[in-house]
Amino acid sequence: MLKHSILLFLLFISSQLTAQVVSNEPHQIIFQLVDGDSTTHSKFIRQLNNILEAAPNAKIEVVTHGMGVDLLKIKNNPFENPLKQLKERGVEFVVCENTLKQRNMKKEQFLPLAGFVPSAILELVMKQEKGWIYIKAGG
Repeated sequence: MLKHSILLFLLFISSQLTAQVVSNEPHQIIFQLVDGDSTTHSKFIRQLNNILEAAPNAKIEVVTHGMGVDLLKIKNNPFENPLKQLKERGVEFVVCENTLKQRNMKKEQFLPLAGFVPSAILELVMKQEKGWIYIKAGG
C-alpha cells in the first residue's frame, strides 16, 4: 500500500513539472481577421492585450484580409495608438496583397506598422505548418 501511495505521489509530481515546462514555452498564435467592424476591432485589441498580460513571451501575428484590413488603415483610425503599443510588444500585423488588388487599395494607405504578405490564406497555412496555433478573430 505504501509503495502504491509513493508511486501515485511521484506520478502526480511528475505531471505537475511537465505542465510547468509546457506553459513556460512561448506560445505562437496566428489570428485571421476578416471583419471590418470597429466594435470587433476594439474587442480584438483587448483580447490581444489580455493574451500578452497572461503570456508576455507569446509570439502573435495578425493576418488581415477582406474587410479586416480596415483595422490597419491610416485614415481616421481610432486604434492607431493601441496598435503601435501592441507592435512594440512584438505583435506582427500583416495585410493581404490580394485584398489590396481586389479592393483597389495601395500600401501607402496603411499604418507604417503593417507588413504585407502576397496571400493571407497561404500565410495562415505556412504558420500552421510550423506549429503556430490558428484562431479566427471576430465574428
